[in-house]
Amino acid sequence: MTRKVNAAAFKAKCLALIDEVAESGEPLTITKRGKAKVQLIAVREKPKTLWGATKGTFEIVGDIVGPIVDEKEWDWDCEWPKLNGQFDDPPARYSHDPVADRTGAKARPGGKAKVRRSARRR
Repeated sequence: MTRKVNAAAFKAKCLALIDEVAESGEPLTITKRGKAKVQLIAVREKPKTLWGATKGTFEIVGDIVGPIVDEKEWDWDCEWPKLNGQFDDPPARYSHDPVADRTGAKARPGGKAKVRRSARRR
């Protein structure tokens, strides 16, 4: 819940109230004749870069550098051709029929569309 302070009281205790809001983080509403006019909130420091922005928010458990699968369990017969550039299936260069994509399109009679130009005015 936000605290409410009259504008005259805020004027008298301005610096103390600013320090209080900065420490507690609770917003302060400043009123004038019973109506809310301004809300004073604390400014949060943003990190300059994304590096280190999540520092201290999680914990790494286990080995993140080592292999996921034990080397004895690895299937080299399956992986070796992929490492050499040999794949089970050739890459699909044309996976769709380009003519089938133009459903309902009709060819224009006479080839290219003619460009109409207006007469030049002098």
